[in-house]
Amino acid sequence: MQNNSLIQVKNVSVRFESKDHVIEAVKNVSFDVSKGEIFGIIGSSGAGKSTLVRTLNRLADPSSGQVIIDGTDIKTLTGHQLQAFRFQVGMIFQNFNLASSKTVYENIAFVLKAAGKKGDAVKNRVQELLTLVDLSDKANAYPAELSGGQKQRVGIARALANEAKILLCDEATSALDPTTTTAILELLKQLNQEFGLTIVLITHEIDVVKKICHRVAVMSQGEIVEINNTFNLFARPIQSFTQNFLNVDENTNLPEVIKQNAQGKLVRLRYVNENATQPILYQAAMETKVAFNILHGFIEYFNEQALGNLVIELIGEPENILNLIAKLQHQGVIIEDIN
Repeated sequence: MQNNSLIQVKNVSVRFESKDHVIEAVKNVSFDVSKGEIFGIIGSSGAGKSTLVRTLNRLADPSSGQVIIDGTDIKTLTGHQLQAFRFQVGMIFQNFNLASSKTVYENIAFVLKAAGKKGDAVKNRVQELLTLVDLSDKANAYPAELSGGQKQRVGIARALANEAKILLCDEATSALDPTTTTAILELLKQLNQEFGLTIVLITHEIDVVKKICHRVAVMSQGEIVEINNTFNLFARPIQSFTQNFLNVDENTNLPEVIKQNAQGKLVRLRYVNENATQPILYQAAMETKVAFNILHGFIEYFNEQALGNLVIELIGEPENILNLIAKLQHQGVIIEDIN
């Protein structure tokens, strides 16, 4: 085991049997998550993400393979050992899963009491958690009186109540508006930075992993098809599924009518770091006598790293176009043919 690996998933498969067939929700998945890492798993609905994340706290057991947390194969845990382990792995959900008949204070206190805490230990910890998630004034409110973002903050406080070292997030921002989503992601980043909290986050929302994750796994039909650090995944997606998934989400797939009417060669350019802010396309086009038509484009920033994404039509002599592409590639531009 790597020294800093907190989570190891080894060849995990999860199968569900019905009367006439077997559904393989997760297929031979392997990955590690380091201590203090924010690890994202993205994919479309039905990819197996939720089933996979539930194997990390044994809400679902693998049909085969191992899940090792902090050096322990969690399938060997039973009784009090399993209960103690689950206190260390908090989880938050899309629909919040709060008890509607309990106040905010009672929702959080419940999990502390379940762990055997009593009296002032419960009271002090709840107050500490409410301060942490900026809900000190909502202790006596009921879930129905809270906004979606406030409900998720309660969910986070409850998940961390017993000093959890891992937080699993199952589509935790999918029910929230963009502004509230950003606020919740900022809170998760703060918890990660201040307490070294390890976070495994599953989502179908590309923007979520861009904003918060250190590394990302792409999942399709129960399998992980690609893993990379977040910047490299978006700058240099290797697998065709990943390329298509990201391009559809970023709205860089061109309408068929545009492709059919194109007079020249259609390419997608990805500029990395300093290339994203330099006029290298213009310079190369002037040198090779190739005209270009910009069909789509934007620049994104991952912390201090810039990634430019441009879809263009190149018009000119075939040899000149090849020269232009060679010049761009020589300067580190990533080029994808989309004709």
